[in-house]
Amino acid sequence: MNHPGLLQLEERSTGMSLSMNDTLPVPAQTERPLISIIMPVYNGEQFIQEAIDSVFSQTENDFELIIVDDGSTDATLAILETYGDRLTVLRQQNCGHAAARNAAAKISRGHWIAMIDADDLWHPEKLAHQLAVSGDADLIYTAALNFEDSSRVDHTTFADGNCHNGDVFDHLLLDNFITHSSILMKRDAFLQAGGYDESLRTTCDWDLWLRMSASGCRFHGTPAPLTHYRWRATSNSRNHDRTCRDRLSVLKNALCSPRARHTSMLVRQTAIARVWQTSAWFVAEKDNRKALNWYLRSVVHLPYSIRGWKEVTRCCLHLCGISRRRIKRMLKRQG
Repeated sequence: MNHPGLLQLEERSTGMSLSMNDTLPVPAQTERPLISIIMPVYNGEQFIQEAIDSVFSQTENDFELIIVDDGSTDATLAILETYGDRLTVLRQQNCGHAAARNAAAKISRGHWIAMIDADDLWHPEKLAHQLAVSGDADLIYTAALNFEDSSRVDHTTFADGNCHNGDVFDHLLLDNFITHSSILMKRDAFLQAGGYDESLRTTCDWDLWLRMSASGCRFHGTPAPLTHYRWRATSNSRNHDRTCRDRLSVLKNALCSPRARHTSMLVRQTAIARVWQTSAWFVAEKDNRKALNWYLRSVVHLPYSIRGWKEVTRCCLHLCGISRRRIKRMLKRQG
């Protein structure tokens, strides 16, 4: 059975190829919505209904919802069909979430674009709050409440209430602090930046934020945790080697941009060190030898980093048979 709003897409090639000249069939609606909400999904039967319902629970209801089924083989499409014409569904062969988002953006009609992953959730006031504080910003992001497999991270981001605003390029070099499902961005700014780089299987969001910021886009963050981010062991970000390579590639490209000429050497060196630190932190759950190697790479770039040497010591102790739990207890006693 074909979904009323379903469009079939040909297999897409990889590469950052989003262009205003590319065309796809556009749904027949006549009134332009304020916001186009884009949700890519691949085999998302477990969580997608909850995600969709959180979108339809928004107090700001001037939107269209475009869902891209990226070659799912489970019951995802059957779940989408139950919503009838309340949403538009695109189908494509499995090309990755960057290609899926670009495909939806090309047919989107809203002044704003919002992104949400198929396993994340929104607070009902999320969109309304972002519009209220948007001002002259090109991209508005919210704090996130982390849940499910999130024991190693803070319960919420920006718990201290401090968000980076305006020109955030140097801040972004040091940390991808923007939760992907939290953003609301101007469609024109997104298209002018070239969309997502489809050659990246991970970190395509960080790459886009950096390119948008480097081009002069203004960012605004709100510390309200209006996005609920689900941490899962099976997510793309858990492919640590690939994610590390992608992070290094994204950072290298950003540091080669004209905007980076105004970035200090200290920020450059710290940014490289933090890529290795972040990658090591993720991989340390299961592979302390690799984590040790990556932490050592970080201190090569930032040899006076207390955190870097602390983590090197932690990995060495763990490899000697001292558990991380015991190390934490020791550090607490020292504190």
